[in-house]
Amino acid sequence: MNRILVIAQNTFKEAVRDRILYSLILFAILMIISSLVFSTISAEQYNKIVKDIGLTAISLFGIMISIFLGMSLVHKEIEKRTVFNIFSKPVRRFEFITGKYLGLSFTLFVITFAMGLILFLIVLYVELQHGRFIEYYYGGHYFLEFFSAIYFEFLEFIVVIGIALIFSSFTTPVLAVLMTFLMFAAGRFSSDIKLLGENTNNLLVKIITEFIYRVIPNLEKFDLRSEAVYGGKITFNLIFYTTAYSLIYVFILLILSITIFEKREFK
Repeated sequence: MNRILVIAQNTFKEAVRDRILYSLILFAILMIISSLVFSTISAEQYNKIVKDIGLTAISLFGIMISIFLGMSLVHKEIEKRTVFNIFSKPVRRFEFITGKYLGLSFTLFVITFAMGLILFLIVLYVELQHGRFIEYYYGGHYFLEFFSAIYFEFLEFIVVIGIALIFSSFTTPVLAVLMTFLMFAAGRFSSDIKLLGENTNNLLVKIITEFIYRVIPNLEKFDLRSEAVYGGKITFNLIFYTTAYSLIYVFILLILSITIFEKREFK
């Protein structure tokens, strides 16, 4: 366990030193702040525009960080040939993969928390400026739904990291990014894929769409932006089952990554 934590700590340090990471965070912060400017377009849309743009910015750049840093987790070590130095020590491959995953997941936690805090301060400013109007037009402030939406986005990030980790374990960075993005897109449109299969008469298409729907994680489960704006019933069961759903997928993805990496030969 100590070796896993050491690898996770080193991964976190490497991630925060990455220039790509800082550029994405900066851009995400600018997007969140710009929501204040856009919110002046229409008085009745203050709350919706600020929350929508902010949560979308967090989701977009969180996914980008998950994919681009996730695909480089293993590849960097192989390219720099530091894996030979690592595995010359009493470090097992499953410890290496698990540590890498935990390190990047913690990185995304810190980033999500920071961007979420910035967005909350902006939302709070808007709520204080137009509190009565927002209560009248939207029926409430929905802070619980807002924080739940950010938490669910983080759950989506850790699933995407797991997907990226699988592909980074056996293929090139370009292919890893492409394949991770395709799986992410399929997960975001899983209900449309299911609907396509139900409405077609082609047996092969039905089989393929059903397979995609059952195997690829349903990332639509993690989208609570509408509830954050207009309110919705956020129950303990919803939070519990969505958390369990993401953790089960993460566990499966980690097992697959470790299995693939265990069989890989380094030259």
